[in-house]
Amino acid sequence: MKFKTWWMLAIATSALAQTPAPTQFSGVINDYSPSTSMPMGPWEMRGPWTLTLNQDPSKADFTATLTMELSDYTRNASNIDSTSPTTGRMQHTHHIAIVAGSIKQLDSGGFELSGPVTITKDGSPAPLAASTLTVDITGGKSVGFSNITLQFLGGATVHFGPQLIHGVVSSPITAGAAAPPTPGTTTAFVTPSTLTTSAASVVLDGSGSTSASGKLQYLFEVAQGGKLPAILQSPDNPKATVDFVNGAGTYLLQLVVTDATGKTSTSPVITLNYQP
Repeated sequence: MKFKTWWMLAIATSALAQTPAPTQFSGVINDYSPSTSMPMGPWEMRGPWTLTLNQDPSKADFTATLTMELSDYTRNASNIDSTSPTTGRMQHTHHIAIVAGSIKQLDSGGFELSGPVTITKDGSPAPLAASTLTVDITGGKSVGFSNITLQFLGGATVHFGPQLIHGVVSSPITAGAAAPPTPGTTTAFVTPSTLTTSAASVVLDGSGSTSASGKLQYLFEVAQGGKLPAILQSPDNPKATVDFVNGAGTYLLQLVVTDATGKTSTSPVITLNYQP
């Protein structure tokens, strides 16, 4: 299975940076609705989601499949489905979608998608008034994109609630990015390969590189064409720290690995966009 590194949203002259191929994020929602949601909750909400950036990086599509059911302690005479046995939890499934929603970058370094949302219940249109949905994807210094929240406005709040609904982000992927190294070859492989960050330094991890013969030697270096050279700490280790000493802008680096026979491999250019 291919593992693809991620394309990050970047601000340049007040516009999102262009990308030649859609980028996709995915993960899982796992949360509860408020006790006041109708029918009376709280409801467990679980399921997978996917967000795909369009060719126009200011637009994106979002889908989620949420299974909702009552947990044991929330079941009572007012919310038990009379058509179900006593073990019934009124389980049902919602398909949730935003098509060509608007993207904006957040001050935290993540990004936000918002737009009108369509919602089904068990495959048919949900009996909810018109609604909008805001999706925030955020993270930290080590994992740029790790958390997701959903927030409904409009009729959907009756069932899902007006609060933030939380989930996690699995590995973001970029269409057309390189596959991981093949065992038995000498290949330089670095994560992240592309990153937008407000942190003053970033750790590059080349430990996923492979060797066809013996132990690898590592060398992180500024790539040709890099206009903003960075300071590299421990550049001859599998992991190197990049310090953005020249201020905001794009820093280009690469990793060269050498195996025991002298065979070398150079990673694709690593693009780090520093926006303090």
